[in-house]
Amino acid sequence: MVINHDNPDWPPSTNYRKDGGETIMMFKEVTLIGTPYERGQQYGAACKKEIALSMRTYESLFARHRNMTWEQARKLSLLYLPAIRELDECYVQEMQGIADGAGVTFEDILVINSRSELLYSNLPLNAEVPQECTAFSLLPPATLDGAVIAGQSWDYAPAQRDAVIIVRIPGEGDRPTLLFFPEAGMIGGKGCNSAGLSLTLNALRAKEYDIGIPVHIRMRRILECSTLDKAYEAATKGAMPGPANLIMTHKDGLSLDVELSPVGVDVLMPQQGVLVHSNHFIGPYLSPLHRQASGSSYIRLQRAQQLFCGKTGLTVQDAQAALRDHKGYPTSICDHSSEYLPIEIADCATNFGLVMNLTDNEVWLAPGNPCENPFVKIPL
Repeated sequence: MVINHDNPDWPPSTNYRKDGGETIMMFKEVTLIGTPYERGQQYGAACKKEIALSMRTYESLFARHRNMTWEQARKLSLLYLPAIRELDECYVQEMQGIADGAGVTFEDILVINSRSELLYSNLPLNAEVPQECTAFSLLPPATLDGAVIAGQSWDYAPAQRDAVIIVRIPGEGDRPTLLFFPEAGMIGGKGCNSAGLSLTLNALRAKEYDIGIPVHIRMRRILECSTLDKAYEAATKGAMPGPANLIMTHKDGLSLDVELSPVGVDVLMPQQGVLVHSNHFIGPYLSPLHRQASGSSYIRLQRAQQLFCGKTGLTVQDAQAALRDHKGYPTSICDHSSEYLPIEIADCATNFGLVMNLTDNEVWLAPGNPCENPFVKIPL
C-alpha cells in the first residue's frame, strides 16, 4: 500500500479540541468471531480507514524520529516474527487476516504491532518522542465497598486518536471474552476480560533493546489469561525486546506491577490498596540502570499519588476525575502538551481515558481528553 499524505482524509477530521463547542465521538467497535484468520479478516475489512491512518502516522513518526522509511520498517519488523510464531502461530494467522481484510501487506500489520520496538530502539534517552500514560490499580482498603478498579490515560501522538478502535473477542473454551482498545492493526492492547483481569501499559525508555516478543503481542497473551499468576507468567516469559510497564489487576482484589526490560524484571506491589505508575522505572533493581529524561513522568506520578495514596472510599468517579486532572498543565495527567501544534505533527496528548470496575464488570471510556469528552460505558 502506498501511503499518501495528500489524501483528503489526512490529517484526521476529529481532533477533540474545542472550536466553539465540544466534539464528542466514540471509537469504532468490532466483534470478532471464528478462526484466527477469520477474526483478522473481519477486523481488517471493518477498519480499513483506521489501519491506513495508523500506517500514515507511523510512517511520519519513523521518518521524524528514526530517519527510517516505511519499507525499512517493514524489513526490520520481520526480525520479531520468529518469536511471535514461537509464542502462538494463531497470532500470525490473525495478522495475515487483518492484512488481507484491509488490503495491505502482512509486513504492514507486523510493523504496527511492533511499533514500540521499532520506534524507540537506538534513540537517545532525551529524544522528543511520545511519553505515554498514567496508570493505576485501586483495591481494598482504598476503595468504597471493596471495589477493584483499574485504569489509565493513553498519552500519545494525537494523530492516532481516530485510529483507536474497540475490539471484542467472545470467549471460547478456556479463553475468556476479551475487550481491548488498540490502535487499528494491533492484535493486543490495554483492556480487560470476562475473567475479571485488566491490563494497563506505560511506555518506558532504556538503552538496551533486543529481539523478542513485541509488547503489544505480549499484552494479547496476558489478556487471554484468567488468573493473575498466569498473567504474570505471560508478562515475563520469553525475550523482552524493549522496556515497558504493565499493571495487571484481578477482581479478587490483587494486582501486580511488572517493569520489564531486556536486562531484567522488577515487580511492584500495591501499598494500602494503591498502585500507580507513569513513564520511568521505579523498581529497586531497574531504576538505577535507567534514568528518565522528561520531568513530566515524575510530575504525573506525584499527582496520581496525591489523588489516590492514603485515601479510602475511592470510586469509579474518583478514578475518572483523576484522569481529568490538570495539575502540572499542560503535561498533566490529562495531557494537553500538543494543544497548539498541528495535529499531524504533534507528538503527545491524552487520546483516551479508561476506567475498569472489575467488581461490577463495568468499563468506562472517554475519547480524547477526558476533560472535554464524557466517559461512556462500554459493555463487555
